Amino acid sequence: MSETSHNLGLPYISAAQAQKHVTHNEAIRTLDSIVQLSVADRDLAAPPLSPAPGQRFIVAAAATGSWAGHEGKIAAFEDGAWAIHTPRAGWLAWVADENALVLWNGTMWVGVGGGDGSGSTLLNPASGALVGINATADATNRLSVSSPASLFNHDGGGHQQKINKATAGDTASVLFQTGFSGRAEFGLTGDDDYNVKVSPDGSSWKEAMRIDRASGVVSFPFTPLGDKPNLLVNGDFGINQRGFAFGALADGVYGVDRWRAAGASNIGWNAATQTLTLNAGAIRQVVEVTAWGYASLASQQVTVSVEGLTGGNLIVAVGSASGAITPGSGRRSLTLTLGAGDTGNLNVTLTPTSYPTWWKRVKLEVGAAATDWQARPSAVEVDLCQRYFSKSMRAGIAPADGVSYNRDTAYGIGGGLASDVAYGPFVNFPTRMRDVPTIAFYRTNLGTVAGQWEYLAGGWVSTTSMSVPGVSETGFVPQMGGSFAAGAAIAVVGGWTASAEL
Repeated sequence: MSETSHNLGLPYISAAQAQKHVTHNEAIRTLDSIVQLSVADRDLAAPPLSPAPGQRFIVAAAATGSWAGHEGKIAAFEDGAWAIHTPRAGWLAWVADENALVLWNGTMWVGVGGGDGSGSTLLNPASGALVGINATADATNRLSVSSPASLFNHDGGGHQQKINKATAGDTASVLFQTGFSGRAEFGLTGDDDYNVKVSPDGSSWKEAMRIDRASGVVSFPFTPLGDKPNLLVNGDFGINQRGFAFGALADGVYGVDRWRAAGASNIGWNAATQTLTLNAGAIRQVVEVTAWGYASLASQQVTVSVEGLTGGNLIVAVGSASGAITPGSGRRSLTLTLGAGDTGNLNVTLTPTSYPTWWKRVKLEVGAAATDWQARPSAVEVDLCQRYFSKSMRAGIAPADGVSYNRDTAYGIGGGLASDVAYGPFVNFPTRMRDVPTIAFYRTNLGTVAGQWEYLAGGWVSTTSMSVPGVSETGFVPQMGGSFAAGAAIAVVGGWTASAEL
């Protein structure tokens, strides 16, 4: 027969044993220590200096002193000395300082209710352990709840739920899943701006909304809004009223509509892919901020984006702010904060760091996010271009002397003012121009003198001079020199351009 009990290891009193009370008292002392087990602490590696009689502890790792070598065991202070009890699998202990119920699994103390052995079930989880409510918690999901609903109620007033992160680059968010695959997320994801993201598959995400933490500006990257247009006109470079043939372009000279060279430049164009190539120099557009309904963009955030940037980095300057867009597929973007002095019109300059560099579909938007490309209706884009530059020639015809008299000109009836002066017909611009423009004249294929119109006097005769006595944002009246009869009606024909560029 064994001298101790099988489960608790209590000593038996032997037959004819002397001093039976000693064995009996030892068994009672052991029962008092391990039955209804409640320990004061489980984080101490050394015995406390002034333990209370009967006080019990679970010995922590790397134990010292009289606890050395008894890690994980129960130390009970009895009769002025430490009694050590070895736990057996299935023993339960209440840890008073943690309000935690733990279980000895034969190797270590673990939390009752699940876990992987790295913690415990805590009502007050000061030690970062695991809590599983009808579910299994793990090292990542330390609190896991499986329930039809969860209620966080007030305690007499309001109720606030807090999600804190360590640094701005970390994430503090709420993630919604289907089959444990992410579908929507809101919070601070990777920075300190508030944003809402969605995903069709849990791996590809789109930012649906962003609120800037400093300005409070709300942006909807994939929802074009009427008050957030592309501030760049002819962002896809498709309108070319001047008939720019691509190639070298001198500083300040316009190529395609609204874009001019910033320094000596060389520009290429791939019509098949609608891609612009910069072989040298830079291009610039002056943005008329007030035309888009803004009094000023000073101190605001703006985002410049392009598609399919290939080659070098693209240095973007908007007003006094600048930065680089790095190459890559899809839409690449850069957000800049404009300076306090960036009032009025803004120069937008695009300069590659190496050549050739190519891209397409450039956008400038107010806010901290780039949206997908969405072209304006072609008629609207042409109107925007013609607000700055207009001409009498057809869309595909470059302004030049010798244009077709019956297809690329102003044609009408003027009148002789004197023997050497006549007025031509009033010419209406197709779109109201942003300011009073500068007018240039071109001869037709009926004439021979550059920059002169033709009038009918038995045959087509070139004028001797052309001027503009009256011009506004809506049109102009040409004045011609030649041989006329005062008061006589005169048939007139000629080409023209009007420029109100910034």
